[in-house]
Amino acid sequence: GALLRRRHRFVSHEPMQTWTPRLAEVSRRLRSRADAILGAVWFMPNDGFPGLAARIACLGRVPGTAAAALFAPQHPETVATAVDDAWRDHDPDALLEARLTGATAYLARAIGDDPPGIDRAVTILRRVVEAGSPAGHAVYAGLRSLPWPGTPLGDLWRASDMIRERRGGSHLNAWTAAGLRPVEIQLLTERWRTTINPGSTTAEQMGYSAAEIGAALDGFRTRGFVDGDGALTDEGREFREDIERATDVQEAELVDALGEDVDELFELMAPWARAVVASAGTMG
Repeated sequence: GALLRRRHRFVSHEPMQTWTPRLAEVSRRLRSRADAILGAVWFMPNDGFPGLAARIACLGRVPGTAAAALFAPQHPETVATAVDDAWRDHDPDALLEARLTGATAYLARAIGDDPPGIDRAVTILRRVVEAGSPAGHAVYAGLRSLPWPGTPLGDLWRASDMIRERRGGSHLNAWTAAGLRPVEIQLLTERWRTTINPGSTTAEQMGYSAAEIGAALDGFRTRGFVDGDGALTDEGREFREDIERATDVQEAELVDALGEDVDELFELMAPWARAVVASAGTMG
């Protein structure tokens, strides 16, 4: 009885966050807008730039295996090797600076140095990205530990990075809880998407072998998630939708912080997102 009473003092009586269509719509649109802005770092000329190490550099010189755990569903061995190799020649702080400099320079060419409404957008975005709990979201927590760049384009890009990594962490939590391996979530997602997001890659492009892909698809056939041709079944689609809904729920803090400014923010970001995506492959 005493133990139960002690436990009772720590039980919250606030209702748990539940999934709603609006939560899904807003959190997914926010990620989509941020992804397009963040696309500057994918589209800019890299000249051998160690992108994976630069992305994890907000956490310091972490081992490649740790980076692989956070960057699934990318192939863990590919990630681990790339990150460990990068640390031989690069310092985390230097990579962070180079990534920010390159991305903001690309943004400036795509949308201008001071596009109309950027100060207002950054004001809203900073409120949103600082509202999420860092628990269970390691890369997002690392980005939050960094000082804001202090320029309109820099702050816009950093906020977009934080939004993407926050939802990425939520997604990682959701599919790990569902018992899926990295290659499995990648294969499910390829089949679940109705459109290709900027920067999207396939399991083959991520370095998974034909044997790894085949074994994962065989497992899905056994569970009834894909048919004989490897296409997603209704059961598989619902399973994947459940993972996305579990991801949405973890983003509720950001959606709540956005509040009534949702339409204004999306209208401000829409032309910038289109401009960055349209610039892919056109700027050297």
